[in-house]
Amino acid sequence: MELKRIIARDTRAANEKAVALYGPDVLVISSSKVRGQTELIVAVDVAPMNTEVAVAEVFVPTEKTYALPAQPDTEPASRPVVATSVASFGEVLTETMMSHKRPAKSAKAAAAEGFVPAASLKAKAKDDMVAEHEERDLVRGKEIVQLVRDELASLRKEFKLSQQMAWQGAGLSRNLHPLRNALQEAAIPVALRALLVDSIQSFEEVEPALDEIRRQLCHSMLQSHVDMADRGVHVLAGPSGAGKSLMVSRLAQHASVNLGAEQVAVISFSDQRAGAWNQTQLLSAQSGVDCFRATNATTLKLLLEEHGQRKFIIIDTPGVQMAERVAEIAHLCTSAQFHVVMPADASQSSLRRYLSTPQIQWQSLMISKIDESSQPWALIQVLTEGHVAVSAISRGERLGDWSRQWQVDELVNVALSHLSMSSLEPAHEDMRSTMAMATARITRLASQHAGVAHD
Repeated sequence: MELKRIIARDTRAANEKAVALYGPDVLVISSSKVRGQTELIVAVDVAPMNTEVAVAEVFVPTEKTYALPAQPDTEPASRPVVATSVASFGEVLTETMMSHKRPAKSAKAAAAEGFVPAASLKAKAKDDMVAEHEERDLVRGKEIVQLVRDELASLRKEFKLSQQMAWQGAGLSRNLHPLRNALQEAAIPVALRALLVDSIQSFEEVEPALDEIRRQLCHSMLQSHVDMADRGVHVLAGPSGAGKSLMVSRLAQHASVNLGAEQVAVISFSDQRAGAWNQTQLLSAQSGVDCFRATNATTLKLLLEEHGQRKFIIIDTPGVQMAERVAEIAHLCTSAQFHVVMPADASQSSLRRYLSTPQIQWQSLMISKIDESSQPWALIQVLTEGHVAVSAISRGERLGDWSRQWQVDELVNVALSHLSMSSLEPAHEDMRSTMAMATARITRLASQHAGVAHD
């Protein structure tokens, strides 16, 4: 047996590193805290040595090495000293005593002899960590800038189309003018608004016109539902803040009820956000399923091989560099199914950007935060085009506030309810209110003028 030392930030990471380096049968001898990190001492099997080789190595004079104590500001690893003959106990003792009297080597001399001070190693590790965070922030910044550019381009296109279709709705009944104004004021894509306004041309009242809009939208999204498989590896991806981690926990809880918690595993892949891993652990603990963390593709491969016998595995991905992470998973597991998670109030450019990623074949769309959405018109527009089907929808922050049965009328009712509450007021009421405000203002100004003239 040979003892090896492993340093990691916590016990779980140290165990994962030990398994990755020395296999699942590695023997942990001790575990302790060293300067805020976890130190593991593990025992590793070494190849047995036959008698002849052992005797020759002990008794034959040859070049051998023996360890000297570490110099100050150096790593605890020993420095090999070459001898031309077998070193006796007295020689080793004398050399050890003399080494304590020697002055500490300068950094330049230590570097020339191959020594790396511990302070330099810590500084290098800190610099590497800072560089990694800066690189991730830079990538995230570029993605945000590109998203803003896409939003601006979409707004320009919508503005031009709205200018070209300013005449639309001129032939509507007078009673439908408030409904037309409400549709124009809402954040509805121009193409969808044109379709809705044309569909109510023959109506005279608001209520029948709203029923026709509801019927047409529901009919356009009838084929937008798909059932998610209850077996295999499922990967959830999407923008940051879309609710992927909560959706992962909901799927894990549903699978644990049907298959058993021991058959379900959650893997957090390459998510470096502060507190992301702790959130995954807490949510998985509520569901009673095992969760694992893979910081790179190699660790993810080991986890998939180790837990491949489980019936349901869910992989949570970060919002940064989504396409690259999905490509790595697809390379490791060709049978994985990919699902995109988007909030209900996502813009049209964001939806098209994520759903139209050329290198990703999405199996389904999962809608989150429908209870927080007041203008889901962009999502309705995309679903009517049939780009991808919906497999799940979430409504709140609790694990039970979701459903795998997609009801198209729920999204339509959310959009129309906010529309009717905000803008469907009679036109003459608006006129009456405006006239009343104008009259009050004129009266106030007249009284002030009369007061000044009297003084």
